Amino acid sequence: MSVPRSVYRKRIRRAQEQMESAGIDAFLALSLENYRYFTGDVRKQPRMFIPANDEPFVIVFEGEVEEAERKTGLEAKGYRALHEMIGHVVSFLNSIDTETPTVAVEMEFSTPAFLLERFRMANPHVEVVDAKQIVAPLRKFKDRYELDFMRKAGKLADIAMEKALELLRPGVSEREIALEVEYHVRKKGAERLAFPMFVNSGERSLWLHGLATDRKIEDGDVVLIDVGPVYEGYCADIARTFVVGNATEEQRRVHRAYVEMQEKTIEAIEGSKGEVSVLDLERRNAEFLKSVGFGDSYVRGFVHGIGLNFEETPFPTIFPEDLREIIEKDMTLSVGHSVLSVRGVGGFRVEDTIYVGEKVERLTTFTRELLEV
Repeated sequence: MSVPRSVYRKRIRRAQEQMESAGIDAFLALSLENYRYFTGDVRKQPRMFIPANDEPFVIVFEGEVEEAERKTGLEAKGYRALHEMIGHVVSFLNSIDTETPTVAVEMEFSTPAFLLERFRMANPHVEVVDAKQIVAPLRKFKDRYELDFMRKAGKLADIAMEKALELLRPGVSEREIALEVEYHVRKKGAERLAFPMFVNSGERSLWLHGLATDRKIEDGDVVLIDVGPVYEGYCADIARTFVVGNATEEQRRVHRAYVEMQEKTIEAIEGSKGEVSVLDLERRNAEFLKSVGFGDSYVRGFVHGIGLNFEETPFPTIFPEDLREIIEKDMTLSVGHSVLSVRGVGGFRVEDTIYVGEKVERLTTFTRELLEV
């Protein structure tokens, strides 16, 4: 499904409305995700400048100007060096009839710090504020085009997990599984993976984050696999836990607790959307795990937003203020982000991507049973 150019123009207008309401003069987009959200275009290191009361323009390498204008329908300004890139913005800001212009810039953990610092050095008279107040209220609600892309990403996530299950056996290395799954899912239509795939086996299943190493899978291992295919820029995230050989009763008990916690979270979202906050969900999860004997093992961050970024608003593990975010209709979420680590038993995780519609729609549907391989 192609996205009409009018959709991108509407997004720009809504961002300009957000700026006017907040008294912000312009927004400088440094990330590919925001550039893509407002233009539909994809390229390396693009920048976009959206004034509150003027026409936006994109800033690209000199040789890309013609193509960028054709693909975005916007004016493109070319550069050959960093100072020329910043110069286009400086030139516009100098034309604004205000002593201290206010410019919103992404202040995320992925924002290149040197670019932000260079911008400040070149514009000492400019007040720089966080662009989250402009972008997050738009991007956290998905339109029908975005949802279509995320549904397709979800199908690819299921395909990836099916391939991982097929490959999982003693003697195969974590890295071999990750390489084969990525190759397979990209052949099936994934643009890329949103993050390096987790294949955490044995003691490494206890880790919150992960990667694939040369460790070979052994009989008796708990193996936690997490993969996030991207389709047309949009991510889906799925995680499942497997046991190589026969699962113990304690492993089954931990896994059941995790699956039940996920189910209760989704039921709460479906039954109380527009009312329940991320913090409410965190508290319920902590209380539930305490009631089943795993209270000391709970890791906060069970739910987060997902879309063009695999972690976006609400993103409470990085931005604690997002705990106050209310779960509302048309949001897409990852449910099951944290690991339940029990020493001597293993680390367990069941993560799915959902869409909050009139009812909750699971965009990833691979079985949530504890599979023995």
